[in-house]
Amino acid sequence: MIGTSTDCFSPYMDTSRGMIVTILWRQAGSPMVDYLMDFSDISANAYYAEAVRWAASKGIVVGYGNGKFGPRDLITREQMATILWRYAGSPVAPNLILDFTDADEVSDYAQNAIRWAVDKGIITGTSGTTLSPKAGATRAQLAQILMNQSES
Repeated sequence: MIGTSTDCFSPYMDTSRGMIVTILWRQAGSPMVDYLMDFSDISANAYYAEAVRWAASKGIVVGYGNGKFGPRDLITREQMATILWRYAGSPVAPNLILDFTDADEVSDYAQNAIRWAVDKGIITGTSGTTLSPKAGATRAQLAQILMNQSES
């Protein structure tokens, strides 16, 4: 991760979908790919354009299904888990019962990713009883999640 400017990290800033994909793209060595990207909301000169192109080519992101990626949209915890799970190669998720009072709020598309992320200790609850799958994440929280992923 780099700062939001030359002298600011912005730890309490909410993380966008474009930010997380750019971070993973940089972790992968900023590869350039020849891939036709079908997202109508990605400007060719946006800082995240090549990152989204790469992530889409690898199946790490699929967008919203309406030709939109939503690069400026705040990323939810379940979206983040899904992107990290796909980045890790979509490993088999354990048959883990999520012991959180809001576990039923996890979207169907994110079930395997959330179970994998919780099992690996990549994502923990926002409290002892809640997972908050629809909540966003700050840049500081994302940094911790990425550290957890590297240690898992």
